[in-house]
Amino acid sequence: MKIIPLHNQKSLIKKASDHDREAQKQLFEQFSPKMLGVCRQYVKDLHHAEDLMLQGFLKVFTNLAKFKHEGSFEGWIRRIMVNTCFSYLRKKM
Repeated sequence: MKIIPLHNQKSLIKKASDHDREAQKQLFEQFSPKMLGVCRQYVKDLHHAEDLMLQGFLKVFTNLAKFKHEGSFEGWIRRIMVNTCFSYLRKKM
């Protein structure tokens, strides 16, 4: 996993929010391994967890302009992933 310095991460987030596909790809590659782990904590089936992670990243990129840089970006993504998993589990019940 490649570490992106904070000032570079902020510009990468800005580019991704402007629909720069390369920036979105870089963010996905950086955070997807951890976020798959987050999803697997709630959904044990790997295929369902992968689907939920992808749904979560769709929400991340759709709402990227709403990220206010007030907390960590990773924490913001993690919250989206957890909420996506909770939503799935509620519907499954």
